[in-house]
Amino acid sequence: MHTESVASPTLIQSLQRGMRLVEAVTRWGPLTARELSNRTGIVLPTTYHLVRTLVHEGYLRRLADGRYSLGYQMASVNQLEFRARSLRLIREGIAALAAEARVTVSIGELCDGDIVVTQFVTHASTPRFECWRGMTIPGHATAVGKDILRRMSTPQRAAYVAKHPFEARTTHTVTTAARLEHEMADNEVARSDQEFAYGISCVAVSLIGGERLMALGAAFPSSRTPRVREQTEATVSQTAARISDAIGIASASAADTGSRK
Repeated sequence: MHTESVASPTLIQSLQRGMRLVEAVTRWGPLTARELSNRTGIVLPTTYHLVRTLVHEGYLRRLADGRYSLGYQMASVNQLEFRARSLRLIREGIAALAAEARVTVSIGELCDGDIVVTQFVTHASTPRFECWRGMTIPGHATAVGKDILRRMSTPQRAAYVAKHPFEARTTHTVTTAARLEHEMADNEVARSDQEFAYGISCVAVSLIGGERLMALGAAFPSSRTPRVREQTEATVSQTAARISDAIGIASASAADTGSRK
C-alpha cells in the first residue's frame, strides 16, 4: 500500500497552480484556457483540469465565448475590499474635515422615516451639544435635517411631518411649514443658526451616491464671522464631494454583491 509522504508537495503545487490561473485572470482579464496556459506556463491538460475545478468552486466563471473571468467568490472578496476601503475613506474624510475646519462633524441619513446620525466626530472648538451616533435628530431644527427634508418626495415629507411635529428647541427654531420651505429653497447648502441648541450653528451639504438620503453636517460656534462661515461651507462642500464618491463605490459594490447571491 502506497503511503504519501508528509513532505509531498503535490497538493500544494495544485493549489499554487490554481492561484496562478486566478492571478492571471485578475491581471489580464478574461482569457481562454490556452491563453492561460501560455501566460502561466502550466501545460494545457492541467490548465483544463484546474479551471474546471475553479469554475465549480466559484473562483472563475466561464463566459459564453469560452474565456474565463473571475467568479462570484473572487468578485465578492473584491467588493468587500472596495466597501471597506470606502468606509475608511468616509471616516478619514470626516475626521480631516473636523480638524481642518475646526468643526464637529456628523453624517445623517433617513432611516425608516427618522433622520438618524450615523457618523459623529467632535472638535474641541465647538461647544458640546446633545448628539451621538444613532441619535434621531429633528429635521426642522438642524441643517442636516433640512437638507434631507428638502430632498424627500412629497409623500415622504408629509409622513415625516406627521410623525415629527415642529417642536421649538430654542426661540430660533423654525416651527412653521412656510418658513421651513423658504429656508430649504437653497439647493446648495442647508443652514441652522441656534435652532437646535443655543450658541451652535450648522451647515450641511447633500451626500450623493447611495440609495438613501444622506447629508454631511458641520457644527461650529455661532460667533463665527460671515467670512469664516463661507470658508467652512466651502470646505464642507469639497469634503461632501469626496465622501459622495466613496459612498457611490460602496453602494455599487453592495449592489453587485447582492446581485450575485
